[in-house]
Amino acid sequence: MSNPKVSIIIPAYNVAPYVGETLRSVARQSYTDYEAIVINDGSTDETERALEPFRDRIIYIRQENRGLSGARNTGLRVARGRYVALLDSDDAWTPEYLEKLVGRLEADPQIDIIFPNAVLFDSPRWEGKLFQDFYPPREPVTFEKLLTQESTIFISVMFKRELLDAAGLFDEALREGCEDFDLWLRFARHGFRFASTSEPLVRYRKRNGSLSSDEVRVARSVIKVYEKVLASPETTPRQRELIAPLLAKRQAQLNRGLSKQMIMARDFAGAAHHLARANAHYRSFKLTLAAAGLRIVPHLVAKLVARSLSDPS
Repeated sequence: MSNPKVSIIIPAYNVAPYVGETLRSVARQSYTDYEAIVINDGSTDETERALEPFRDRIIYIRQENRGLSGARNTGLRVARGRYVALLDSDDAWTPEYLEKLVGRLEADPQIDIIFPNAVLFDSPRWEGKLFQDFYPPREPVTFEKLLTQESTIFISVMFKRELLDAAGLFDEALREGCEDFDLWLRFARHGFRFASTSEPLVRYRKRNGSLSSDEVRVARSVIKVYEKVLASPETTPRQRELIAPLLAKRQAQLNRGLSKQMIMARDFAGAAHHLARANAHYRSFKLTLAAAGLRIVPHLVAKLVARSLSDPS
């Protein structure tokens, strides 16, 4: 068989309620020169059963849990397509996703990575809103814009498979998230060109329990990426200056999140310690009141504090 034009990489971990919708969106694509590679990353729910009706239409790999990076890398190592398209197993594409993004890449050989807009769903707070309204791409995408998150790349990207030969695969040390952020930075470091479309070609599920919904996990992951950039000899003095305040902000977010976790666990001494460290950055009146409440009447104010810590302003 000839190689397909596109390899779709779909990591799946405990997504039994969602993965069927994801794969049906792949089956409805108007562009059909693709292979769909699904990596069951050690799921412990009914994901295996949910995938059963699609097994004749996908390349199926099951492995012990290695996290998103490890699952995507497994798929990338067997991918045969000229282009790679990433699809999370709780999201869904519109029928034109492949056709339009392949068309852009074929029409302009200077584009290396392309990503669309997305419609958010499955959360009352976000329902029907557009990803780029909150996270604009701000082209041209540069290393510095990615670093400061002035430009944000949506995860459902398509890129040339050959880019990985220069930049490497996903970093499997980043098990808890931001493995995509790290890869985009490496792509930008190599001078690869990003492009985007404002047309929403993906339905992006916002749900509790996803990797992106955990404040502590996200903060730790971003900190790891910043520390990785700082450790690189390629990082310029100007880029180090840009990272310093960003790292301080993420460390404050981490301490704020840890304090909230400790309040919920009724570890009020630990919560007060992390809250003080967070407030050294935020200098927030609300967090100052929360810290006082923890010292004076912790059991009476714990519930109120847990709610208020989500917003330090």
